[in-house]
Amino acid sequence: LKRLGELVEYHTEIELLIVGGVAGMITGLFDPKHVTGDCDVMNYAPAEAMAAVELAAEQVGEELGLPSNWLNSDVQIRVDALPSGWQQRKVLIGEHGILRMYAVSRPDLIAMKVLAGRDQDLEDLEELRVREDEVDFARTYLGTLQAQGTPQEQIDDAYELLDALELHDEQ
Repeated sequence: LKRLGELVEYHTEIELLIVGGVAGMITGLFDPKHVTGDCDVMNYAPAEAMAAVELAAEQVGEELGLPSNWLNSDVQIRVDALPSGWQQRKVLIGEHGILRMYAVSRPDLIAMKVLAGRDQDLEDLEELRVREDEVDFARTYLGTLQAQGTPQEQIDDAYELLDALELHDEQ
């Protein structure tokens, strides 16, 4: 990410919102040995800067021998899945060149992983040692999604996952 910030060229500062495994790794929520295949960028501000960042990401990938999709913007198709108020909770993870990089907060990461519900997300939730207050946050979040177009079946699956989570008193 540092190299990306060194290479990106744009006429103004750019903010990236990183979600998924990398967000958990960079913010220290996951064990340092945690592995993920890519860096998911959910939001670019300004949105028009995405092309400049992706061009620089290609160069970084070539330089460092990373897969071509190491910086993954595919998650943007679910930008509606960002919990309301995420902007106030985002965590600054670095400033490199004109890039200002943020990660989603712990409660937002947990809520989004509950919604995604893939095997890796279940493992991540176990590692996060989710607390009751975080389940309450996720439950409230899930209650807002139908109005945003999330299929009810996906929401129901997420509620089921929440109900099955082992809760912890502390992280």
